[in-house]
Amino acid sequence: MTIQQPVRRELDGSRLGHNGIFQAIGLLISAWIGVLVGAVLMAATGIGIIGTVGLLTSGIWAVPLFGFVFAAVGVSRARDSAIRQTSTDILPADHPLARTVITLASTLGLPAPLVGIYPDDDLNAFAAGSKPTKAVVSFSKGLTERMPPREIIAIAAHEVAHIANRDMRRMQFATSFQNALTWYFGWTNRGQMLARWLLSTGGELIVLRLSRKREYWADATAAALVGKDAMISALRTLNGDPVKPTAERLAYARLMIRANPRTWFSTHPSIADRITAIEKETYMRRLPYKTQQERPANRPAV
Repeated sequence: MTIQQPVRRELDGSRLGHNGIFQAIGLLISAWIGVLVGAVLMAATGIGIIGTVGLLTSGIWAVPLFGFVFAAVGVSRARDSAIRQTSTDILPADHPLARTVITLASTLGLPAPLVGIYPDDDLNAFAAGSKPTKAVVSFSKGLTERMPPREIIAIAAHEVAHIANRDMRRMQFATSFQNALTWYFGWTNRGQMLARWLLSTGGELIVLRLSRKREYWADATAAALVGKDAMISALRTLNGDPVKPTAERLAYARLMIRANPRTWFSTHPSIADRITAIEKETYMRRLPYKTQQERPANRPAV
């Protein structure tokens, strides 16, 4: 297999995804803001000043603590859980598809992830795991059978990009903090349940927006690795696939490269928006590169 599109600049994989401290600070601040907003909403339901102050003072430490605990438990099980829930069969390291993924990972300075295939007929793939040393990239059977090799490589690059950018961990922590906030305000009377619903819905919208942003970044990283044309072609093929993800798989929509976009409540941007972002290099120009020098037009297959 040969990728015809030139890769103009070499990505610096060592500088991808290393903003964990900023994410932790952001989550902490978001948790405190959520506690404040939640306390105000609860105050409106008549819990009184003492109750409101109690929510604030205990929530300042309880929500971040439980958010980190929920996240730590979730990420520790992420890879094995995804493999089990999707019935992924792990491929040997010398399998052509596994070699493709491992070579792409090596290009970004990542250890070799597990690579597998799961028995779905739609065109899809996902990456899961707590960190680069404990990750899996899995492709649907339909994708491996019906997609051109050049586009399979582009999809593989997209999934490797999620690993390099630590997106699975990022999303797990964001979701866990949202769940911790919802749990903390888990009261029972009607007014308090309404306040809790408003808070959890707002948190879900923020998490979904983050999920959509991470797809743009993964597309950009993949396009920088294998070329814009290959990534755009793969997205168009995904968009034209008549076989849709099963209802069971939609529960894992945040992991998949393809989902059903639903504006604010979607895990993914529309394919049209993703293609436009690649064409305009909206995110590509903000990636860390080692060099600006041109590479040969025909890059060896990975």
